[in-house]
Amino acid sequence: MAQSSQTRAFVIPEIVTLILQQMDMRTLMTAQRISRGWKDLICNSQSLQEKLFFQPISHDHDQSPRVGNPLLLEAFPSAFHSDEFFTLEDLAWEKQAGVREMFFRPEASWRRMLTHQPPLYRVGTFSSSANPWSYSWSQERAIIPKDGLRMAPLFEFLIDHSEQDWAFDMAIEVLYPVPSPASFHEPDRSISGNSMMGAQQKMMKHFDLVLQFSSSSTCTAEQDYEEWEEERQKKAREDGVELEDTNVDIWKRISEYYSKLGSEMAGFQTQQYDSGWGMWD
Repeated sequence: MAQSSQTRAFVIPEIVTLILQQMDMRTLMTAQRISRGWKDLICNSQSLQEKLFFQPISHDHDQSPRVGNPLLLEAFPSAFHSDEFFTLEDLAWEKQAGVREMFFRPEASWRRMLTHQPPLYRVGTFSSSANPWSYSWSQERAIIPKDGLRMAPLFEFLIDHSEQDWAFDMAIEVLYPVPSPASFHEPDRSISGNSMMGAQQKMMKHFDLVLQFSSSSTCTAEQDYEEWEEERQKKAREDGVELEDTNVDIWKRISEYYSKLGSEMAGFQTQQYDSGWGMWD
């Protein structure tokens, strides 16, 4: 039986590629399941791999407006918003056992996706701690591959902390700096805390992404957390509702999955380039 012109069109790579380029990202991902030929075509097409955030766009990364990966934005919401703290509690996929298992497969596609197009290359960390008497900070540059920041190293770097950190000792912010003004006025370093603030603001001017880790030390931090947890459990019992998972609960499950798979939270490597400390007035 002779093939129709439409049928013949779907076996011509150039035509199929043009059709695939019009698809949204999620549809394009699922199109790989239609046939081995389509999967091979998508995997070997530079333009389609760019559209799926698997390969960096070809032109200079500083010349185009940066766009976040829409699929990763859905899966890891707080990792893409500068106006809120990073939390594990908004990972909807983590709350479903079957979906969670799929996400943590070593070959899961999200792991090798670029977080943005054009990719992020200048990534840094700003870690600060404070107690009633003093404060300190350190700044590090992340070692990012030439093809840009991918989601697995970012996610694993963010979650690779202790149970104590997740319980009560740390706050994480994922900051995407807006374009800085031409004139930058560093705060007066003679005022307590301004030296730390100045270091942070200068960092925001020179990096594509800054991961900010803040911790504070008090004599009663652990006790306060335990009292809060007891009160939370008591209220749930009184209201007759199931306890909602906290960051600690979710972190424990994620850690168990990595152990089960024999995987490590690799993250990315960093190099410290500055640090400082001061006393409160």
